[in-house]
This record gives sequence, structure tokens and C-alpha cells, in this order.
Amino acid sequence: MTLDLEAARTPATILALLHVRGADRLRSVVLRRNRRTLWSLTRRSTVLNLHEAYARAPDSLLDAFAELVRGAPSRSRAYDRARREVAAWPGVHRAMRAAGWKPPRCAATPAQRVHLRRLYRFLNATRFEGRLPGAIPIRLSGRFRRRLGQMVSGYDAGRRVVREIALSVELMLRENDALRIDTLLHEMAHAIHFLDEGGLDHGPRWRWWARRVGCEPRACREGPVHRPREAGALITRVPPLPEGWRDRAAGAAAVAGGGAGDAVVSGAPSFGESPQARPRSASAASTTASAVSPNSR
Repeated sequence: MTLDLEAARTPATILALLHVRGADRLRSVVLRRNRRTLWSLTRRSTVLNLHEAYARAPDSLLDAFAELVRGAPSRSRAYDRARREVAAWPGVHRAMRAAGWKPPRCAATPAQRVHLRRLYRFLNATRFEGRLPGAIPIRLSGRFRRRLGQMVSGYDAGRRVVREIALSVELMLRENDALRIDTLLHEMAHAIHFLDEGGLDHGPRWRWWARRVGCEPRACREGPVHRPREAGALITRVPPLPEGWRDRAAGAAAVAGGGAGDAVVSGAPSFGESPQARPRSASAASTTASAVSPNSR
């Protein structure tokens, strides 16, 4: 698809169109050429910073941006739905690829990286039956303040891909062990929902997957999240892996004819009843603004 450069809106035009849609608090719109940031609200939500690709976005995305401005800093369902809609727009992904998308800095130590790879592979094998890719990058972030994790999605040559799963480094604390597993499962459920159906929300299909794999089927975590005693303290702890991970890894290596202890289980067996086959009535009734196609909790 070739973009029509003459169709690009100016910041003043975008601001006027957002005002018509009820985003009265905005004072200015700034277009930026970024490699990672899609959009952000600054100066007490009066300045909307947009990736320049959004100057060519359809009217439906202007509706979504107006919802984001009106809803900030709340986390309503409408806000989350709008956030995911603007993050999923293919036009911004083409621009990101042209600029060379690069993941942010990883706060994990080498030992923590090994742990996260093994944990992901174990959960993929035991909860998702190997349906997810074997090597999605897992990153620890020391910059998350209001979220615990996010799934970053994208498109390569029209094919849906997961660029990374990012987790808060604070999840490596001992007091957050159960929460770390739940959050990773949450983001992995986003990953399979996106890869299978293109979904980027916490709707019925995602909740079906969340229940299937055993994480909380809700967008936001309820309950306390433990923080380091000293703000900014370096977190280097490597938590223990779930019981049985060695047996699972050994079995995978045996099937593959030998290999490393943290080998990936090959193949992608079917679950039987798929989300597509499950009636909506049977379902029970969220990379940030600063990452490509985020799904955060």
C-alpha cells in the first residue's frame, strides 16, 4: 500500500478535529519521528505527542485519540480499547519498520535472562501446548511504574508477529513470585490472542485464553505489588523455576534427540475446543502509549 503524502494532516488540523470530538483539554498536537514511542500526553494532558505516521490516520483513529485524551489518566474499558486500536494501526508499524524499531534497554542480568527464557518455554509447553513461538524475546524493564507487563505486537510483511514481552523487574522480588507467573501468563495470552486472531484487548476471546492457561481473566491486577525497600535498588535475584521444569525440558530434549536442558518443546498440538469455536455466550463477560502495540496490565 502506498501512502498518499498529500493526505497528511497538520498538527493544527488534528487539534481542531480532536476538539470537535470533545478533547477540549488539548492545547497543542506535536508530530514526532520516533523509533519506539507511538503517542504520549504531556503537560498535564494538554499536549498530545504523536508519531508522525498518525498524520495520515483514518477518522476512526481520531475518535480513539479523543477517547484517550478525555479518559486520561483513567483506565476504563473504553480507554483501553482506544489505546489498543491506535497501537494496532498498520500504518504506524510500517513507519516504525522504516525507522528501524529497536526494543528498549533490558534491565535483566544474564542469569535472569536465562531464567525468563526457561520460564517462558516451560509455560508455553505446559499451559499453551507449544502453540506460541519458541523464542519470543522476554525483557525486564526498570521503567514500569503503573503496569506490570506488556506484549509488543507488530507486522512483518503483513504477518502478525510478537516483538517482545516486557515485565517489570520488580516481579523478580521474592514477594512477587506468584504475580510474576500470573503476569507472564497474562502477556502470553495476549500473544496467542494476537497471533491467532489479531486481538489486542481484554475481551471475551482473551479472557477465554486467560482462564484456559490459569491466569486472572482481568485487565488490571487487584492486590498489592511489592516494591524494593530502596527506590531504584538493583534487583538481581533469580527466582526458582516451577516444579517439574527439568522433567519437561529433559523430555523435550529426548524427543528432539538430545540437546540443552532448556530445549523448546517442538510441535503445536491442538487444544480441541478453540476460542473461535467457543460460543460468545459461554464466555465471561488493557504497550503503553510508549511502545509498539502494547498490551499492559
